[in-house]
Amino acid sequence: MASTVRVSWLPWVSALLLVGGCEPATTGVDAGAPTPGMDAGGPVAPDAAAGDGAVGALDAGTAGDVTYYGQVRPILTQHCVSCHSYGGIAPLPLDSYDSAQAVATLVTNATAERRMPPFLVDNSGACHTFSDARWLSADEISTLRAWDEAGEPMGDPATPAPDVVAPSVLDGDVSTIATMPAGAAYAVDTSRSDDYRCFVVDAPASSGAFVTGYQVHPGNPAVVHHVIVYAPADAASATAIRRNDAADPAVGYPCFGGVGSDAFPVVLWAPGGGATNFPSGTGVQLDATLPLVIQIHYNTAAGAGTDRTTVDIETAATATRARIVPLLDAALRLPPRMASVSTTHSENLADLTRGFTIPLTIYGTFPHMHNLGRTLRVDRLTAGTEECLVDVPRWDFNWQLAYFYETPIRMTSADSIRITCGYDTTSRTDTVTWGENTQDEMCLAFFYMVVGAGL
Repeated sequence: MASTVRVSWLPWVSALLLVGGCEPATTGVDAGAPTPGMDAGGPVAPDAAAGDGAVGALDAGTAGDVTYYGQVRPILTQHCVSCHSYGGIAPLPLDSYDSAQAVATLVTNATAERRMPPFLVDNSGACHTFSDARWLSADEISTLRAWDEAGEPMGDPATPAPDVVAPSVLDGDVSTIATMPAGAAYAVDTSRSDDYRCFVVDAPASSGAFVTGYQVHPGNPAVVHHVIVYAPADAASATAIRRNDAADPAVGYPCFGGVGSDAFPVVLWAPGGGATNFPSGTGVQLDATLPLVIQIHYNTAAGAGTDRTTVDIETAATATRARIVPLLDAALRLPPRMASVSTTHSENLADLTRGFTIPLTIYGTFPHMHNLGRTLRVDRLTAGTEECLVDVPRWDFNWQLAYFYETPIRMTSADSIRITCGYDTTSRTDTVTWGENTQDEMCLAFFYMVVGAGL
């Protein structure tokens, strides 16, 4: 990133619903393995481009045989019910025949349009594939439609329940941080539909300097929409964060749009997310003398009450240092009343990762725009050739996810990276510029990078 631009790390997760939407498990990988990758939560989807081995796949000519217990329940179990279940964060439970049958047409339409499951990037193989993919194959989508069109037949309730992938666990040096002291809880502010609250806590009580994994335990699952833990970039940023905390007489402080100072994320969580392990041997470095900030988005439309969320953070004394590097167009200026307008920005990898040794290996990416955003794409430019790194064909501010490649990508000093973002500004009467407020815009993608070999 050019040295003349100083941009906060904060807003890319302002309304984050991370880790493939709602996923039950996450596994790490060996960064030196022949086929490394990172499962950022939940079972890895089969070959989504071809549909090979897809759960509940529809065989040609058997549409009339599709039943809930035979073909539909396995699809919903793998992709949907970790959020869409009674007591979960999402409406419209899908964890029983009766509940799924009642909204079968809604499910058919949402999946056909790829609004659900919430997975914004193209996972067809045209622009890489991702190991955290909540991406239905064409056969799975056809199965759901055939079931709906056939009148939602039940099938045999005695059919064995589909297998559930066992959640991964943190098995290293784990410390727990909490939003509130034991026995206390935060009273969610129900005067607003979205209550963003930041809690300043001490760094993990561990000798490890690198965060290598984490697991979030929401105190009130009905209202905890997402959790992000930030680390201040330096002592001055930590001082500003403490000042924000002291200015509010209640525990914590309001923090829509970010924690209010320069900081970077180390924990990214949304409902259904289990233990998250970064690629084996890698980690994000912390300064143990500085505090951490737990930002929680409470969705009060889903409920009310109090909350005491805790976060387990796994650390290691040594690791290959990973960085979460931003590529952004901070100079964007979008004219108003335009149904389609785009902006683009390119940087040489050496400038983008100033101070970080090249070659690099990219393991994951985190796109971000605001409410006017419609599309986002990042391309790698090398010697006159272009390679798509991530493509978001239909942006949705409410479903901001983290994506980790099935096959990480080696980058060299010869590479440049270009980001292109598309917007609809028909609702605006003034020029829209970069900024952290919701009414501002962003064109931004973060990349989880490690130094050197990993492929």
